[in-house]
Amino acid sequence: MAPKFPTWCVCIVTALVVHCSTGSETCKIWSSAGEVVKRGSSFKIFCTFPSTCEIEVHLSDNLRQYERHNSSTVYIDAVNITNSATYSCQCKLERYLCGIDIRAGYPPGKHGAPTCIKSEEKSNRTHGFVECRWKSLTKTYLHPNSTLRVTSQPKKPKAIPEIRPGSIEGPGSFTFRANLMVESSVQMISVEVLAHNVLGRSESDTYNFTLSDIVKPSPPVLNLVECSSRSCNITWGHSLKVNLQVHLQVQYRDVTDLLVAEEDWLNTSSELPSVLSLEPSRNYSFRARAKLNSGLWSDWSTLVQNRTQEEAPNKELDIWFARATSPPNMFTVYWKSLNESEARGRVLGYLVHINDNHTESRTTHNVSANDAHFSVQSCVSCLVTVSAYNSKGSSPPARVPSFFKTAQPPQELHVTESKDNVSLYWRKADHTLQSTGYLVEWYLQDQQFEKLQWMRLSSAESQAVITEIDPNKCYDGAVYVFYENALGKASFTGVNTLVSVPTGAPSVNRDGEGQAVTLTWTQIPWRQRGGCIRNYTVYVKNNKDPEHMYHVPASEHQYTIDHLPPDTYIVWVTAWTEKGEGPRGETIKFIIQQGTNPLHWLLLAASVFIVPLGCLFKWLTRWQRLKMILISLKDVPDPSNSKLAKSFTDNKGKMDLHVNPSDFSSEEEEVIVKFMEIQKENDEDLGRREGPTDASSVLRPDWDSGTEPQTPYLKSLAQASDSSGYTHSSQDTGTTTGYIASQAEQSVLEEGQEEDEECIDHYPSNVFDEPIVFGRGLTLDAVKIDCRNLWENDG
Repeated sequence: MAPKFPTWCVCIVTALVVHCSTGSETCKIWSSAGEVVKRGSSFKIFCTFPSTCEIEVHLSDNLRQYERHNSSTVYIDAVNITNSATYSCQCKLERYLCGIDIRAGYPPGKHGAPTCIKSEEKSNRTHGFVECRWKSLTKTYLHPNSTLRVTSQPKKPKAIPEIRPGSIEGPGSFTFRANLMVESSVQMISVEVLAHNVLGRSESDTYNFTLSDIVKPSPPVLNLVECSSRSCNITWGHSLKVNLQVHLQVQYRDVTDLLVAEEDWLNTSSELPSVLSLEPSRNYSFRARAKLNSGLWSDWSTLVQNRTQEEAPNKELDIWFARATSPPNMFTVYWKSLNESEARGRVLGYLVHINDNHTESRTTHNVSANDAHFSVQSCVSCLVTVSAYNSKGSSPPARVPSFFKTAQPPQELHVTESKDNVSLYWRKADHTLQSTGYLVEWYLQDQQFEKLQWMRLSSAESQAVITEIDPNKCYDGAVYVFYENALGKASFTGVNTLVSVPTGAPSVNRDGEGQAVTLTWTQIPWRQRGGCIRNYTVYVKNNKDPEHMYHVPASEHQYTIDHLPPDTYIVWVTAWTEKGEGPRGETIKFIIQQGTNPLHWLLLAASVFIVPLGCLFKWLTRWQRLKMILISLKDVPDPSNSKLAKSFTDNKGKMDLHVNPSDFSSEEEEVIVKFMEIQKENDEDLGRREGPTDASSVLRPDWDSGTEPQTPYLKSLAQASDSSGYTHSSQDTGTTTGYIASQAEQSVLEEGQEEDEECIDHYPSNVFDEPIVFGRGLTLDAVKIDCRNLWENDG
């Protein structure tokens, strides 16, 4: 194919030709090296004008500086030209214009060795059709001319070869093709390639071809393919002009796995042997090619396809399980889908069998083929198995692991994160036990029962690389080690690959009363988290103070703020990943109003009930003591009018008092009481004692000094006995003072004394702290008691 030149070049040349044909007086342009030059050469371009004028010389569209050769001729130097170009000269005043196209290239070089093929399909009984192809190995950048010289033995070809350039393979590189017909008696041909252009010519070596070695049959035609589960039978046909033995080569492959295999046969019949060693339920494509006893292989036939039949799955399912926390008596069984070679057909569903060894019952659940998990109630005596089934049968049942004993977990578990995977390393825990393998599970955080994944490892391995991790998502997981009827577990949390700043914020809710506010928030949607959330920040701001920040761990979604003063507040929460803090979300606004603390109301309500009860108890206590006093003062005689007092005055000294035994019961002993009169004090001493002195120093004896109070009182001297009557104990040493009371009065006083002794721990002991002072005549008025102090002293 000839090289193409710019259109504007053709227009310029045409204009020059037209201009030159209109008159003899015009400019002339020529090259010192001609119009076709070798690439890299240098030469001169001359322009001659018939008259003197203003001259311009252009290389393509660029103005070039020229040198004057003589009065009518100018020139420019073309140095190291590497491409074809157009030069033009112009005289502005006379409107003279001329130009020249310079083509740059190389002379013909070597050619590739030609290949010749005799087509059995295009040949006939008298002549054979031969096609030869060859390729130019040198890029000449010029129009190619190539000739194929052919000679034959023993005869010449019937006609001159038809030479046709083929497709261009790069600038200046061409593929040539020649077709020729040779007589059927010709057995060998010799070919030689001749090439030439303006810059030179070349000849190739001579190549000999035996026609029987270059014969190429037409491709076979595959008709019908019938398949079982492991083999396929193929029928075929051909268009050979003669009935010869044919070598066939069949190539087949799995459409999905692109596995290629070939088988060769020597066959003359139309039916090929069966293609064996195929996999069940696979789509296979077949093609074939043929060759005679000698010669070349034909082209491949068109593809034919068919699918082998199904077989029952031959491999157990890979299953694992996870126990539910609520309800605790449930667990979920998970399984992985079988691949095509394991399933041996289209899986129609899964069968979950539950065998209760205690009740000898069996339950079967049919699970859809689109599901990969099933929840089962925990049962100590139950055996749970899962199998896949297709149209031909079921896979061997996979047994859900029984309840394992707890063993020591893998030790020193390390997690390393990268941009596209997570690596785990660990050390075996218990060397005394022989482990049977490891299992690594991982799942999206808080979605164990929806996104559980796992891989199994042999007992010799101590590391795993998890590649099935989505970027910008957070995962938890664990490494399990299996022993004989024992299981150890080491967990890991919060791993991710690519991490970014969260694009969303938690949604916040408020609860609480008074000055305490409880904030709760929901997690950010997975697509907005950017990875594992490491912590939250709670922001609280009022109208007066700057915002306060509270950092909360990622595991918590609640925070309580106490003792907030009355004000208007706004609150929001942000989330953090390793890359930084997420945006501020929606804020909530609330008001803390001035009010009484609920504790105050509680104390007030308690006081309303407790204080009246205390007062009532106190009044009852006082009434009981007053009642005792009134009983003890009932029917008190006037001592000054008694016979005892008169007889004591007459004797002026000691006297014996004989108590009438009839006044007492027969069981009591007779008591002899002696009285003596205490000397009267003078008025001065009495006045000093009746003065405003401390009650503890007026009528109370000094236990340390041994003195006794001086009172105009009757004292009895008696021997203490176990059966003596009730007496008021004086506060001196070894002496008792008291009234002589009747048996009834003594009984009442004894009862009162017993009550006092019983209540001594419950009632105040200072009821009679004030002294009782009597004058000279002992009357009822003298022994009156001022009861006001009963309530004043206890205030």
